[in-house]
Amino acid sequence: MLEELFKDKKKLGIYIIILILLTILGFNYYRNGDKELRKNNDEDIFVEQNNESDNSAYFENESNSKSEFSEKSIPLKDKNIVVEIKGEVKKPDVYTLEDESIVKDVIDLAGGVTEEADISNINRAKKLQNHELIYIRNKNEINNKVEDNTVVNNIETTTNTSNMVNINSATLEELKTLNGIGDAKANGIIEYREKSGGFASTDQIKEVDGIGEKMFEKIKDKIEV
Repeated sequence: MLEELFKDKKKLGIYIIILILLTILGFNYYRNGDKELRKNNDEDIFVEQNNESDNSAYFENESNSKSEFSEKSIPLKDKNIVVEIKGEVKKPDVYTLEDESIVKDVIDLAGGVTEEADISNINRAKKLQNHELIYIRNKNEINNKVEDNTVVNNIETTTNTSNMVNINSATLEELKTLNGIGDAKANGIIEYREKSGGFASTDQIKEVDGIGEKMFEKIKDKIEV
């Protein structure tokens, strides 16, 4: 009886030990498996994040490259200007220059100015504008303008002189062009100058009958002797 009970307890102890070992093994397996799983998950996440980072870096570099290309290629048109230069330069033409160019730059491109050029009115340090026209005039243009003004002045002087009425030589019709002078007064002027041998001065005309101080004031600027 005791021996059977002892055997049963011995078997029971063995079962308990086996159960404990299985429990420990199962727990260790579960823990190690969970660690491995989490490790694999972490590695997958890390790889995925690296891929995303690589993709982001690629697209960012691609975007930066496009931006740099745009910044380098698009403004090229805006950084050039077109300017025409004519007149007294050796190679008058239309030239393309950089945006910050000055008048001297386009003059140099045109081969410089000629010996007849007048640059007294040219600011060679001035910044050029797009589609601007630079004209270098000839020295003779100034002289021609002076001569033209002289001719005009001479013409005006001659015209003014020709409008004056010489009371010592004017005909009846010419005298009648004076303000307030009709046939009677014109004949009176002619008779007076024939009798007196002519007028010595313009104010002497006041001695003619019918021409007083008021009449003289009206015509004094139009008569001469």
